[in-house]
Amino acid sequence: MNLYFIISAAVILVADQVTKYIVVQKIPMNNSIEVIKGFFYITPINNTGAAFGMFQGYTRVLTVVSIIAIFLIIFLKAIINLNSVFYNISLGFILGGAMGNLVDRYFAGEVTDFLNFSFFGAVFNVADLFINVGFCITIIIILREYFKKKKV
Repeated sequence: MNLYFIISAAVILVADQVTKYIVVQKIPMNNSIEVIKGFFYITPINNTGAAFGMFQGYTRVLTVVSIIAIFLIIFLKAIINLNSVFYNISLGFILGGAMGNLVDRYFAGEVTDFLNFSFFGAVFNVADLFINVGFCITIIIILREYFKKKKV
């Protein structure tokens, strides 16, 4: 395994769990604190579903899906072992985010979401953010490598 992959996954996992803990300790559930007027709020909610509130109440299924996703990320890292720092960090982002939400599902039976932007229809968390950022970066890097090899 690559050190960038492992460190980025660990950093995201810790950042996710620490931010969730702080928010839950400081702000009552389903209340909101306006951080940037009319734009960004901290709104802790419990989510028994997946991203964007989909599949509410399917915690057990989503726990299994998360475990499978974690193994697939590690498998992807093993079969497409690019030497790119950004590739390893982006896969680490996805792994750390998946692990962060898995910890919540396993121990609490739900995921704590709290990042709430007025222009976006869903409340999410640090894990969700890095899963999406990591996924986008990973796809771009894989496509770039694919088309680079096609030219040769």
